[in-house]
Amino acid sequence: MKLLALLMAVLTLAMASPSAKAPKSKPISAGKKSTAKSSKSSSLVLLYTSCARGQIRACNCTKFQFGGYGRELTLLKSIRKSNKDVLLLEGGDATAGDDFQAKLKAEVTSSALTLLGYAAMVPGEYELGKGGVHYLDYFDPKSVPVLCANIPSLCGTQQGFVPYVILKTKRNLRVGVIGLLNDAITQEMKRRGIELLVTDPVAKLKSLMPKVRAKSDLVVVVYHGMPDTAGRFAAVKGVDLVLCTHIMGRDFLFPDKSTNEVNATVDKKDDTYIIKGGTATNWSLGRIDLALSSSGKIKNATHRLFYLDRRYNEDPAMVKVYDEYNNKVTAAVLDQSKNMRSEMETLLVKRGVSVDNIRTRLRKSPFAGDGKCKECHSDLHDNWSKTRHARAMFTLDKTNQGFDPECVACHVTGANARNGFTNKKETPELVNVQCEACHGPGLKHCESPTSDYGAVGEETCRSCHTNERTPDFDFDTAASPH
Repeated sequence: MKLLALLMAVLTLAMASPSAKAPKSKPISAGKKSTAKSSKSSSLVLLYTSCARGQIRACNCTKFQFGGYGRELTLLKSIRKSNKDVLLLEGGDATAGDDFQAKLKAEVTSSALTLLGYAAMVPGEYELGKGGVHYLDYFDPKSVPVLCANIPSLCGTQQGFVPYVILKTKRNLRVGVIGLLNDAITQEMKRRGIELLVTDPVAKLKSLMPKVRAKSDLVVVVYHGMPDTAGRFAAVKGVDLVLCTHIMGRDFLFPDKSTNEVNATVDKKDDTYIIKGGTATNWSLGRIDLALSSSGKIKNATHRLFYLDRRYNEDPAMVKVYDEYNNKVTAAVLDQSKNMRSEMETLLVKRGVSVDNIRTRLRKSPFAGDGKCKECHSDLHDNWSKTRHARAMFTLDKTNQGFDPECVACHVTGANARNGFTNKKETPELVNVQCEACHGPGLKHCESPTSDYGAVGEETCRSCHTNERTPDFDFDTAASPH
């Protein structure tokens, strides 16, 4: 018995030794039979913007102003932090206008699309030259692919524009994105003297679908056209979602004052989800949340608009881009003013007018300045000095926008009057919203006071305090004595 016990003990020690251990095998999970399928996402966050039309930054004058790439970048970082699979698309008409400022804004837009991580963009009519400038030249398709499937003259050119792109998310979801434009653009461009052929988008989609479908788990069509014409794409087999990005003013959705979000509509025709974009003038970011089946089909879709209000601070990286833009604007404004003055003096000299007389005439202002008003209206002046009107230019200086032509008119005195405000370097005495900004030039009144001078009404205030800028503005309250 003792011998048997000894043998059993030796056998037990041998089985417990490292050399005798059997290799451990990992549990086989039913979900891991196909590595490719198991790693694919069951959801996708599709973000989009469209119809910014040159609005690169929010007006910071009031609490109700929305938008700007700086605030958008802050929101994007938050969304990407909490969601694995996120794609950001631009739906066109990001640019507009044809003056020097519009061109500088296009440069900012191009930089912003790269900085913010846009996956692709579809051009609108403004990028194609509707406003007089071919803004597609401002974008680098190597940084952000430009999709235009039904414009033969653009696709496959040296500029690198392509009809579609296959985007792969972090969790291996393959999303095919096709860019299409409304073929009605052809006639609109022709009326503007621009020869641009935009072919039938449905026919083009049918020809592309077999190739795109074979490479994709999910197919998204970004259509720069009207939503009421988007239903025809549902007849093309294999289209999972159509995002319509050409927005008219009547289609704008605005949030309630208590929130910065709006639940927007989602339509469905047959197996295709149709989303009418709701973003415009860069006020909001559209978010489409897609729940996907194991085969990549959309099980459910929700659509929300996140309005970029002051809850979102401007990201420092984008503020740097804004500062570079503002410096260019400042230089251009000063150069423009200098050149205009020089041209005017040259013209008058040719007519035999003395240069000294010209300069005296050009600099003679009909505005007295708030200091002169104070001499007779000290109580009113003291009251005014406590208001934001008295510090209006400071609001712009905080964001380096003190020379921005789109901003200064409502922050200075006499911007649109002859010999009124030119810029804060040449006419610093007229910065801020002084008495004469509302009551009109007062130099003659100071020299010969009359009782009928300076009558104002609600329309005077509404020239700056529009419903868009200050929807809570009440004239009766603003005009009442304080």
